[in-house]
Amino acid sequence: MNKIRKVAVLGSGTMGTGIAAHLANAGIASCLLDVVPRELLPAEKDRGLDESSPAFRNRIAENNKAMLLKGKSSGLMDKKDASLITVGNMEDNLDWLGECDWIVEVVTENLAVKKSVLKKIVPFVKPGTIVSSNTSSMSINEIAEDMSPEFRRYWLGTHFFNPVRYMRLLEIIPGRDTLPEVAGAMARFGETVLGKGIVWAKDTPAFVANRLGNYTNHDGLKLAAELGLSMEEVDAVCGSAIGRPATGVFALYDLAGLDIGVASVAGIHRGIQDPEEKKLFAMPGFCYEMMKRGLLGNKTGAGFYKRVGKEKLALDLDTFEYRPLKEVRFDSLDAAKKARTLPEKLTAFFEGDDKAAEFVWKYISRLFLYAAAKIPEVSDNILNLDRGLCWGYNHSKGPFGLWDGLDLEKYINRMEREGGAVPLWVKEMLAAGIRSFYKSEGGRDYYYSIPDKGYLPVPVPEGILSLRNLTESGAVMSGRAGTLWDIGDGVLCLEMKRGAVLTPELLEFIKAAQAELAARWNGMVICSSGANFGSGLDLDALGAKIQQEDWEGIDRFLAQAQAVFRNSKYSAKPVVMAVSGQTKDGACEMAMQSTAVQALAETYMGIAPIAAGLVPSFGGLREIVLKSAARLEGTTASPIDMIGPYFQNMISGAVSGSAKEAKRLGYLRESDGITLNPDLLLSDAKNRVLRLCREGSAAGKSTVPAPGQTALALLKAGVMQMMEAGIASEHDYKVAWKIVDVMAGGQVVRESPITEEYLDSLEREAFLRLCREPKTQERVAQLKKTGKPLRN
Repeated sequence: MNKIRKVAVLGSGTMGTGIAAHLANAGIASCLLDVVPRELLPAEKDRGLDESSPAFRNRIAENNKAMLLKGKSSGLMDKKDASLITVGNMEDNLDWLGECDWIVEVVTENLAVKKSVLKKIVPFVKPGTIVSSNTSSMSINEIAEDMSPEFRRYWLGTHFFNPVRYMRLLEIIPGRDTLPEVAGAMARFGETVLGKGIVWAKDTPAFVANRLGNYTNHDGLKLAAELGLSMEEVDAVCGSAIGRPATGVFALYDLAGLDIGVASVAGIHRGIQDPEEKKLFAMPGFCYEMMKRGLLGNKTGAGFYKRVGKEKLALDLDTFEYRPLKEVRFDSLDAAKKARTLPEKLTAFFEGDDKAAEFVWKYISRLFLYAAAKIPEVSDNILNLDRGLCWGYNHSKGPFGLWDGLDLEKYINRMEREGGAVPLWVKEMLAAGIRSFYKSEGGRDYYYSIPDKGYLPVPVPEGILSLRNLTESGAVMSGRAGTLWDIGDGVLCLEMKRGAVLTPELLEFIKAAQAELAARWNGMVICSSGANFGSGLDLDALGAKIQQEDWEGIDRFLAQAQAVFRNSKYSAKPVVMAVSGQTKDGACEMAMQSTAVQALAETYMGIAPIAAGLVPSFGGLREIVLKSAARLEGTTASPIDMIGPYFQNMISGAVSGSAKEAKRLGYLRESDGITLNPDLLLSDAKNRVLRLCREGSAAGKSTVPAPGQTALALLKAGVMQMMEAGIASEHDYKVAWKIVDVMAGGQVVRESPITEEYLDSLEREAFLRLCREPKTQERVAQLKKTGKPLRN
């Protein structure tokens, strides 16, 4: 198959624009086409436009593209990438399709409209071009039934989930005539270029994720009515207590829009042929009454819930009047909240005897029975069904994975006693002595394969390196702070167990890993065991030392951290940080001091010292001074021009919205790598190490000219004005003053040569002085207690 270099997106609504934006995130150019507007707007007439003007004819796509540049939660990781999206219309610009390697139809969910679009584009599609539909529920085969056999060989469904940038799922739905190599090429492109998790679906109503997701959400509404539970009670038990998002059931409908939820369920209801299954997708009458009243959820300001000022109210489904929220109290819920693991949480409900326990048991077991009965109708294996709900609906476990760690046979017997229709394949599995749908063995993950009547290895796409698949024999050393793995080719991987929560124990472990690296390895990757790289400072430990007035102990710890991180930066063998998720404060400072960084696209970096009333003291201010000095060389700019943006970001608490933005903020280098697929982050980081080994990577220590107090005086003046305007407190100003003092180089004369060690000593001195301040101590205590900053 040809490499996909350019894409045409037909339809610029929410999904079409989202797909174009995510293509831009991956560096792929696209043309975004929509229909020509029906008539000129008064404002367009005032501008002298007529119906032949491109500004009029492209208005719909242009306006939708413009929406990408508004707001913080944009589909674009870097707004400058909007230049990769060219807008047009489906009358004047269809000749652009000849330049495209993939065309994705994202027009309205109307069969006649979709068919007409395909017929319209045929003359402009070059042979061998992949054409797909992003339909969420319509038959892939039916949409293309009027097209030629040759067209249908390159036709399939590619169903993204909204918002496209953030939702990992991409369903691939081959048609009857789709060439296997076409479906495979799209899956590889989605996985390796767009960073998606691929679920293979069959051409059945709503495919996989929406079939199961709509079933379980809709079943939650019905079950609440059956058991007489309030919506706030249902949402309380259907969140993190059972491994689901905090939105639960009713609040999820408010978030997505009740009209969308009803339309999705209605589409499945129409597509299903079995009368008994149709009954499962009959929406309760109160949903239609709410739609009649315009109570659609967040987008109309009222749905199952609404806010009046700071108070949240719930809808009474009998009177359709809003009432105060009821207190939710169940013994089973309390036990589940106290439990540490998901199996323990589910056991608290399954073995409970109150209404919440009854609800959760029926809710989970009914989803399981429905999902088990849909194999092989909607997809061939349990992996696709579990991944569909995890990647498309943010469930922590799918309907089969939920039973890991539980007594499956006991609960299957309970389902049968209660009249549940347990599929034959589940009974055969248990009869064969298999008690779990998944297992891990010898460093490999396995799933139960129904046709094979036994376990098969979970397929691992080419290029993926997972620490989960390493055995204990691959551990070079291990401790409470982390594990040092041999990941092949002479490369180590230091996996931090709590992320970059900086403790003396972690620093000692990193130091030992550095010694091991120097002795007999080629390079090292440092990563976190969780989704977030880390936040840095251990506030509990710091608070204890402040209370003990152990100033020397704090200074020793800071000096140790600075030395360890400098060792990574100046290692003779490359050290690559594989960062992801929240990478803030000390963790951000740590990442800045590496040979290179390989960042997951969704990495949020920043240094926000004001919240704790402290200055960055793990080498971050030193690195800012060094970066600024390097950028100043050969220019007529002033130190404040380079240091000022860093300072503004620090005092405002700015955190990047993506790895691309982290480059713009200066926390990542332009040369640092970005990975879109989290499964590929570790292998990309390892490959970066190997490339650096070939190219050479050792850096030399720097002596730089001090910026000087006078050059940075405007920064202090700016914070003074913020304080006088009531935007910053007096203590904010004191912290900001200390930050400027360090970055100025202390009290030395401007352009005096200063060393990195000298800057480190200034960081520690400022940190210790602020630790003695009562208001800093209050801020640290508040962050420890609530996680929220105190602006005293």
